[in-house]
Amino acid sequence: MRAYLRWTFAALAAAAISPSVALADEPIKVSIADSEITAFCLKMRMVRHPAFPQMREKYNLQFEEIKQTMSLAPVSVSNKDIDIGECTGISTMVNAWNKGAKNLFVWSVGAEIPVYQLAANPKLKTLADFKGANIGSPGVQTASSEAVEMILKRGAKLKPGVDYEFVSTGGGSARAAALIAGKIDALPTFPPLSYDLERRGFPIVADESTYVPQYVSGVDIVTREWAEKNRGLFMRLIKASIGAGQWLKDPANKEAVIDWFAKNMNVTGGAALGRAYAERTYQYYITDKRLSFNGYAPEEAVRANLDILKERGYLKDSEVPPLGQLFDFSYLNEALKELGLPTVQEYAKK
Repeated sequence: MRAYLRWTFAALAAAAISPSVALADEPIKVSIADSEITAFCLKMRMVRHPAFPQMREKYNLQFEEIKQTMSLAPVSVSNKDIDIGECTGISTMVNAWNKGAKNLFVWSVGAEIPVYQLAANPKLKTLADFKGANIGSPGVQTASSEAVEMILKRGAKLKPGVDYEFVSTGGGSARAAALIAGKIDALPTFPPLSYDLERRGFPIVADESTYVPQYVSGVDIVTREWAEKNRGLFMRLIKASIGAGQWLKDPANKEAVIDWFAKNMNVTGGAALGRAYAERTYQYYITDKRLSFNGYAPEEAVRANLDILKERGYLKDSEVPPLGQLFDFSYLNEALKELGLPTVQEYAKK
């Protein structure tokens, strides 16, 4: 009996200090817009993905996925119905902040260079040809519609509601299906979906980065209360996200990353991406460094988003929140330091 008790106490003590045998935390409730892998939100999507268990196992993470539109995520997180909002937009976050959700902050970003492209019916060969077009959109205040507006305004001086119309079509594959069926003339999309549309005869007419050099796509949000109450768990989550980013960017992993893309990312209709598209996707996001591999974006990239919101009439100068409060990279810096990686410049708090 004494030997058994000694073994039990030793086992409990080991569990208290060893993350690999510690009692599991409650699953992190994470808001997701859909189950498809959106490349510019790749780090967190991979951490949760069944075919990429490395980071979940290393940091002892579990998730409960809750589907809802991106626009609802800040409300759900602020109300503490959900722990983490994954891959929402800066415009949505700013809107929530200005409506009183001051307990929210962004802890990670997905991409810092624009990712959207404009795909169209072959009859639309130049941006000027978009006059009179119907363009698919999941909502006029979404990042995809922002991309369309900036491309057509800066590239051809066309204005929505005057020279062309947005048509509600939903997002992702649903929007692509509407183009294929001829219900719309064009749509904002991004690789690898744009590659499949090209194959089907719908060329890419423009890339947003030509007209908008910097732009932050996809931000992960949390409340200060949850972050502090679950600090250990939160730090493991951040380290897992960083770990996924480091795995993606490491040139030594190029073949493994391409193979993972080929098998686990999909084209319109749900078929696996395949090798050729996976190579192009790797070039676009990894080689061209559109993604934020550590979860950080410089302040000027965020300012580009805010400038577009102001240009579109959705934000006034007086409504711009203090970026050092809206974006809190102190947790990220703590994780980077513990991982032996370079820290980042935090935004001014005022």
